[in-house]
Amino acid sequence: MALGFVLMAVLGFQLARTAMPKAEVPKPTPDARGTAEWRTIENEPALKMRAGDRGEASPQRDDEATLAGALPNQRALLFADGASLDAFLNNHGADVNVLGRMDGLHALRISFDDPSILDDLDAESALIFPVYDPAPPEGTVQAGAAELGSSLLSWLGVEGDNAGWGAGVKVAVLDSGIAEHGTFTGAVSRINLVDLPSDGAPQDGHGTAVASVIAGSDPLTPGVSPGVELISIRIADETGFSDSYWLAEGILAAVDAGADLINISMGSLGDSLLVRRAIEQATARGALIIAAAGNNGIGEVNFPAANEGVIGVGGVDASGEHLLFSNTGSGVDVSAPGFGINAAWPGEQGLSVSGTSFSAPIITGSLAAIMTHGATRRLSPLEAYDLLKTYANDAGDAGADLALGIGMPDLGRVLNRNQPGIYDAAVGSSRLLAPGSAYPQGAVEVLVQNRGTETLVNTRVQVAVDGFTTTQNITTLAPNAVLSIRVPLRRTPDDGRGAVSLSTSVKTSSVTDTKPANNLRVQTYAPAK
Repeated sequence: MALGFVLMAVLGFQLARTAMPKAEVPKPTPDARGTAEWRTIENEPALKMRAGDRGEASPQRDDEATLAGALPNQRALLFADGASLDAFLNNHGADVNVLGRMDGLHALRISFDDPSILDDLDAESALIFPVYDPAPPEGTVQAGAAELGSSLLSWLGVEGDNAGWGAGVKVAVLDSGIAEHGTFTGAVSRINLVDLPSDGAPQDGHGTAVASVIAGSDPLTPGVSPGVELISIRIADETGFSDSYWLAEGILAAVDAGADLINISMGSLGDSLLVRRAIEQATARGALIIAAAGNNGIGEVNFPAANEGVIGVGGVDASGEHLLFSNTGSGVDVSAPGFGINAAWPGEQGLSVSGTSFSAPIITGSLAAIMTHGATRRLSPLEAYDLLKTYANDAGDAGADLALGIGMPDLGRVLNRNQPGIYDAAVGSSRLLAPGSAYPQGAVEVLVQNRGTETLVNTRVQVAVDGFTTTQNITTLAPNAVLSIRVPLRRTPDDGRGAVSLSTSVKTSSVTDTKPANNLRVQTYAPAK
């Protein structure tokens, strides 16, 4: 915490730390400036219902909702048009309790005592699923995972002043709301679909932290695009709880407010018909939705990140390694840092945060930057995303994979894509391959990528495994091309002799590498536990 206190003295607010879940969390020791802030975000029961939405106890069990993990005795009803919706209210209004109306989707939110009221309705019935701010990452974080800290901009390859990046781009943050904070230099418009605490309780800071990764301007909590116009849409209460009805309503509110980009650092295990309809409408109106993959460490991506038309974002550490808690699956489109990131917190504070909640806004901020910087005209969200994908730094499997998607953003590459004379051979990543017929002891696979703008000629690649070095020469490698190199292992990490060490280096021939920092990658593969 000593570093945090030094930074506090310089920048005028405290840097607190959210710990990974542990059996016991030690509290920091007070110093001469008072007691350090310490905050943990507790796990929220998946099926917790918001007080006031539970309705009266029902003698009729709603097995369909309960078995699906949805809110019991509630539904969203979607009608063909407004006239059909009004006709339902005229005919069945006394049989249900109307909790909400969403004219943009011709939808009603209802609660009921008897599920049979849903039979033979002239409407589509949609379950309402819990949606929540992801708790601190479940599962484990691999040993040696690198925290990002305040290095977001340099990690993205950003140099110089980025204060105006994103100017004119409207970014909606669907979350617990964005509190007032000095890190936001522009105006923040606010739409509270869920009321703020009426008893003066502090506002949940998750939405503020997320927004600061997009648009923060403080050197300690830097954002990618401080020039964006933030739209805070509060869809979660003080426990971080929301549901698919509020989420769908928030998406429509964002589009109605003119949002170009919609960040959703929340997730659900339920695939909501209502949310899918809202996504379709947002997409048709030109908005792009970016959402967190989830922190459960499972092979299943949270919704809405897993929905068609949404950019699902997984998590890596600062060295580009997949974080074990980051969910995997076909819904992961791209990845960004999600471990030990400096972010703003209500009360003019800072916080170190972890989770894919904070990977998603890195992508959102990057898209805003690409839309507005280095182009002769403002790009559309989809045009910006196409550039982000084209110039992504590959890792994991060559090409797209279930853990990292197409790779990680590199704003430096995107913004300098038309600048000639850039030579950049990079070791993208390495991974272990299981033993098989081709490799009885297994193998290591190394990705080498040309991240420059010029073709590389005669690039030497050296792969040292436990001190045994293999050298290969890549004759030519076109800009943005990726080459996979496999080297057989002489032993496995589980043979009783301890970890396997790996060192990979690349060296360009007769030209100066523009970014030598990515020419060397050293890793250790420990025995399986």
